[in-house]
Amino acid sequence: MKNLTIFTASAARPNLLVNSADDRIEPTDGWSISAENPEDIIHGFSQLMIKKEYKLRGYQYFRGGNGNGIVWAIPASEKFPHPDNCDRLDEMFLSPPKPEIALDDFLGAIDGDRSPLSYLQAAIAWHELHEFGAMWHGCSWGQDRILPFTDDYKEEMLSEIDDADTDSSIEDYLNFIHPWDELNEIPDILHPHFFYQNGKPTVVFYTVNDIGYYKLSRYIHTFEKESYMQKAEREEIAAGEGGIIF
Repeated sequence: MKNLTIFTASAARPNLLVNSADDRIEPTDGWSISAENPEDIIHGFSQLMIKKEYKLRGYQYFRGGNGNGIVWAIPASEKFPHPDNCDRLDEMFLSPPKPEIALDDFLGAIDGDRSPLSYLQAAIAWHELHEFGAMWHGCSWGQDRILPFTDDYKEEMLSEIDDADTDSSIEDYLNFIHPWDELNEIPDILHPHFFYQNGKPTVVFYTVNDIGYYKLSRYIHTFEKESYMQKAEREEIAAGEGGIIF
């Protein structure tokens, strides 16, 4: 790993306060222009920005208490069109609308200071923007909890287990979180971390998600060398009984 940076647990969370509307109106059924502004997600991260020539806007799908959404980057001077005036992406779930003026990937409108933290923030923002407008059964990423839960996770574990080994390992902590059926792999670094791989900025972090069953996942975000365009991969490295259904 070249130029390895290991982050605190809190670094993966938004670090700026964003004032958004408190009163949320239930959307109409089907696709509509979202009353929420997806730019608020980017504004919550100190090292990211939206390029001045673009703006982010989103469409909301709602039916029966369930919600999904989609975010597009369009020129800053253009009006966001009504979904009925857009082509539909039939190959995607719920056939979302896409404006003719939109970029194919909203990441093309996002910039940052190229610091390691900016890449971690961009990886988290990628998930948040892809789950924009999600409600009830539409939620998935929103249930992911990034590991470790606290920076002093080993001390937290030792305080709750009287006979715990003071030299407790990452494996001990993972089994402390949940009784996994099998741990297929033990991470060398549990905290979110950044490095260059083949010259490309790379971010890795681990999460626990309990939708359906408990799963321990590794996320790998590989960025292009000169932008925040990225490829995200998820690998499930452990599973366990329990979980929630909603």
